[in-house]
Amino acid sequence: MGKKLNLTGNESEIVSSEAVISVMSSVLDGEEKDYTSVSVLLVSDDEIKEVNKKYLGHDYVTDVVTFPFHEDSEPIEGEIYISLQTTERNSKTYKNSHSSEIFRVVIHGILHLAGYEDSTSESREEMKKKEDFYLDLLEDSLITKPL
Repeated sequence: MGKKLNLTGNESEIVSSEAVISVMSSVLDGEEKDYTSVSVLLVSDDEIKEVNKKYLGHDYVTDVVTFPFHEDSEPIEGEIYISLQTTERNSKTYKNSHSSEIFRVVIHGILHLAGYEDSTSESREEMKKKEDFYLDLLEDSLITKPL
């Protein structure tokens, strides 16, 4: 079975599609996870709120929602929804570039697919360290610094 990494919703080319695919591949490789299909869907606040409410029962906007389609075993298969409006607001709040914030939530979503959780303060801290690790690792090959 072939491997597929996909990005949709990037018509305005807010971020390099090749860079997003590279980030996805690097994190999956770094976590030593096999995969069949992982898609990142860049959506609006309205769209992510609808997905969040319909499938998770959460009636609010968020930056990222991840849906694993695989069981606990590999290979990984899933979808990662990312709100472009929320990531843009977060980039201003955290004083980094919009592309860097998108890369961070792509990494966050991949880590969820790889089995990481963020339901406790300890697990959130572990995920944040992993996100920072991969952002630092990929920094030389990605344009993530604010101008």
